[in-house]
Amino acid sequence: MSQNAVIKREITAGVVQVSLMRQMECGLSCNGSGSGGGCEACGMRPKEELLALAHNPIQAKPGDIVEVESVAGGAIGIAVLVYLIPCITLAAGYLVGQTTLNLGEAGALLPAVVGLALGFLPAWFYNRSISRQKGPEFTILRKLG
Repeated sequence: MSQNAVIKREITAGVVQVSLMRQMECGLSCNGSGSGGGCEACGMRPKEELLALAHNPIQAKPGDIVEVESVAGGAIGIAVLVYLIPCITLAAGYLVGQTTLNLGEAGALLPAVVGLALGFLPAWFYNRSISRQKGPEFTILRKLG
């Protein structure tokens, strides 16, 4: 998924800080000229900037408007990790409580909850590793203006 951004500053060689533009804000239509006053006068502009790091393979300069794409790839694998594994461990915990432990329907809820909690552990560990990484989240595809 790509979106538009403005390059704010260069962090290191090949890595820049970008300000992400949401599609609901002014986008590329505000150029600072005319009576509107540019992006500063836009009512749709968020109060806080959304800043991120981006790989800069095209050597774009600060102030350039660019198209960026997320480098977070593997979204299906992450979705399996976050959604499918907890569902599987929830069902497995319930089945263990029902069949192996003979706890009945109400009693099988406790092993099911334990299974659900265990199913969230891989997602929690993955989130921690991503948080510690702090690398560029985007890659610049091309200049737009």
